[in-house]
Amino acid sequence: MRRIVTFIAAITILAACAPKYEHAISGEIQGVDSGYLLSFYTADGDSGVNSMDTLYIENGKFHWDPEIDEPGIIMIVDVGHFVDNITLYTVPGENAVIKGTMADFKLSGSKYYQELGKFFEKSHDVDQARKDLINTIPTEDDEDYDMAEYSAKEREISAQWNQVALDFVKANPDSDVSAYLIREMSSAEMVEEAVDIVSQSVIDGPLGHLIESRLILIDSELARQSARRTVYEGAEAPDFTLKTSTGDTFTLSEQRGKWVMLDFWGTWCTWCIEGLPTVKEIAHTYTDNFMVVSVDTRDPEGAWLKGIEKYEMDWTQVYNSEKDAIDSKYAVEGFPGFYVIDPEGVIRMIAFGEPAHFVDKIGELIGAK
Repeated sequence: MRRIVTFIAAITILAACAPKYEHAISGEIQGVDSGYLLSFYTADGDSGVNSMDTLYIENGKFHWDPEIDEPGIIMIVDVGHFVDNITLYTVPGENAVIKGTMADFKLSGSKYYQELGKFFEKSHDVDQARKDLINTIPTEDDEDYDMAEYSAKEREISAQWNQVALDFVKANPDSDVSAYLIREMSSAEMVEEAVDIVSQSVIDGPLGHLIESRLILIDSELARQSARRTVYEGAEAPDFTLKTSTGDTFTLSEQRGKWVMLDFWGTWCTWCIEGLPTVKEIAHTYTDNFMVVSVDTRDPEGAWLKGIEKYEMDWTQVYNSEKDAIDSKYAVEGFPGFYVIDPEGVIRMIAFGEPAHFVDKIGELIGAK
């Protein structure tokens, strides 16, 4: 399975040299003669691009030429009916044709979308079961709603989807769609089986990086499970070296002699963003032998840098890539996550959530006056 590692460098070079492509998505949506749909695009690459567009419908038809030059997720929705949406993993240079309703559509077009459409046909019943389950969630608090039962059904549906995806990979080892499905599988065992099946052309292809990404996540989860036994208050903090936003490197062990607070965050994390004013207050208040280091997690590098500028984060910022996976080494269970480390490199406090709750505790720990 690990044969993919050999090709990581090649995939990176291909991605860096990728040109911009024309891309078109057109369709006929039954039941929507006029008006508009909303489309959301999230790039998978380091650019951090997120965009929203409006698709105008005339006589039930629409045509959209999105400016896309890297693979990513496109979601098309009818305002007010977000459960019934059209979600596609898109590839630059491929053209899609959508026909049907928002809840039940057929996908065709260029080769990639034809193959993705075939998978959608295979997964139709499982996808519908997931939508039906989501629709059972009450819009308001319902004390009688059984979340344990919901979770059990969700796991059952997820297992069924994994099997449909694996069966597709077995039948289509040369399809780039198989790379996307491997990325989406929640079963580590099935991922490993699927990786051994896909052809070399898929590994070297435009979506080969998705396989690499999924394998890295599996390794990260194994590291997280191991860290749960060794990372706790009173234990030595795992050392690491990461790139800073200024282009330098930051090594934790080189900070011995001072207190360090690690702040695990991401631009995608609402609670992290809401807590940033308090993190800034901590960084500016405790300046004597104390420093705050914000460790970005799960962001493309471009989104990380934009976030630093947008939120005026003027303290030490480091980038934690999927390969670094420092959050796994610290067994971070929620975001934002905070680890206060003493001058000897020992973890003295671990906390998750709103930082305002422990500002005073930090002062007590470091003996601030």
